[in-house]
This record gives sequence, structure tokens and C-alpha cells, in this order.
Amino acid sequence: MADAKPRCRLYLQLPAPLTAKLESQLTQAMAQVAPACVLLCDNGQASENVPADTVIDLVQGAGVACLIENDIDAAEHVGADGVHIPADRELYARARALLGESANIGVGCGLDRHQAMQLAEAGADYVAFGVEGGSIDQFDQYTEILSWWSEIFVVPCVAWNVDNAAHAEQLARAGADFIAPPPAIWQSDSALTMIADIDNAIRSARRPA
Repeated sequence: MADAKPRCRLYLQLPAPLTAKLESQLTQAMAQVAPACVLLCDNGQASENVPADTVIDLVQGAGVACLIENDIDAAEHVGADGVHIPADRELYARARALLGESANIGVGCGLDRHQAMQLAEAGADYVAFGVEGGSIDQFDQYTEILSWWSEIFVVPCVAWNVDNAAHAEQLARAGADFIAPPPAIWQSDSALTMIADIDNAIRSARRPA
């Protein structure tokens, strides 16, 4: 019998501005699921009531990596574990030089295989594939890219902006190492249930090695 790859894991995106309600939702979510990472979106902007470093302390205190979106200087200043940036080799080089070899630096590649290969070769810790509000055709392409990547490359891949459990399970089976629900999921009254459903779906999805 073929070995199975490790289970796919959850990657949470937290939208700006950070609010007391959002902090409470994140606390509840992390009591129910075990994400591998939390990303503070939109340059880590925060409200005066909930500073970014408060949320970073919450996440890191649970043993989870906390990244900042796009803002390399902010990530270094507030002591985040790394950044998520666009797939740009010069930007990646700057992030690595400032944050060091131990930082987690991930890149968003859309549906661009060439950029993903370039950044993986440069040393990115993960590549993220996906688009905002994509069509069914794009989702099929998305699934195919993740499957192709997982068969060839060692660098982990993230399925980006996946908003339901059925799609999350399909992408996990296709080879995604992480599933990232969209930041907008937190706006739903059922956000915690939706996140838990996605987490349950991907944890049950095993892929042959």
C-alpha cells in the first residue's frame, strides 16, 4: 500500500482592520481548530483598540505562525514569523535579507506556474495558488495546478481563498498542503462553523504519496 502524505492543514487569513470582534472570533476559532498559520492581511493594519502585536501574541502563544501580508518592514518591526508577498524575485530577496533565513516567506502566484517555480527555486517557504471569486473553469485549472505541483515539487503549496468545505476537500485531495479560506469568511454569521467544516473536510482528505 502506498504511503500517504501528511494531512492538509488550515491557513487562516485575518482581514484588516483588526477589531475586538475579530479578535474574539479568532480566539474561538483557534479553540476549535489547529491552523498552521494566521495571516494578518492588508499590510497588518490594525485598529487602535486591537494592535497587531496583540493578535500576534495570541497566535504565537498558541504555537501557530503569524505572518504579515505585503509589509516586510512591519513584519520585522512587530516580530511576526514572516510575510506573504506577491511572486516577485526582487521583493522576495529583500524580504529574506531583512527577515533572515528562519523567517517564513510565502508568495502568492495566482495561477502562474512559471512564477511559482522561480520563487520556489529562490527559496520561498510556500507558494499559494488561486484567485478571488474564480469561475468553475478557473477552479478546474486551480485543481490541476495543485495536483501538478504536488507531484513534482517539495515546496508546500497553499490553495488560496477557498470558501467551502467541498472545494477544500477536493483541493486537499489534489495535493494542497494548506487551505486558506478568504478573509471575507469572517463577515459571515456562520464564520466559525464554516471554518470548522473546512478544517474537518481537509483533515479527512488523504492523498497517496
